[in-house]
Amino acid sequence: MISLGDSIALLGLLPPTPILEVHHLAGLTPEQFDPIAESDTSRLDLIPNMVYGRNSRDQDFGGMYCAILTVNSSVVSSGVIRIFGSVVAELPLVATSNDSQGQGYFQLLFFCIENLLDSLNVRNLVLPAADEAESIWIKKFGFKKITEDQLKQYRRDYQMMVFQGTSMLHKSVSRS
Repeated sequence: MISLGDSIALLGLLPPTPILEVHHLAGLTPEQFDPIAESDTSRLDLIPNMVYGRNSRDQDFGGMYCAILTVNSSVVSSGVIRIFGSVVAELPLVATSNDSQGQGYFQLLFFCIENLLDSLNVRNLVLPAADEAESIWIKKFGFKKITEDQLKQYRRDYQMMVFQGTSMLHKSVSRS
């Protein structure tokens, strides 16, 4: 539980390359996940490329940033985000450190991400949800399943991350 004595900070959006240590602290490491492959490419695990900001043959990881939430100078939650302009942003990876889970930290980080997107006039947020997390994204964060037509439109216009074994979800970014 977040206490009043905690010093909480959102460190903003940081490029992935220089903050690999931050990803490790928040649990956003290749070791924490099963390998993630893009649905229409080979079996290449994409997490290291995303974390290091490296491009692969089939995927451009440019423009990916990490939102970091710290408590008392320790990273507790992080998320990789990419903004494609005012139409849509994607949140392909999120993680909260094991000992910080269940305390509301990711909810706070997500609230900050939504506020940032709102301030940048981004209208939609899209993410790939693992089967076991889909109901949480829908019930707790207000996401909906994306239609096949809308997904095709997004993928035609933007190079979004679509992972095998996930459902694509989206929500409108609330207006202040």
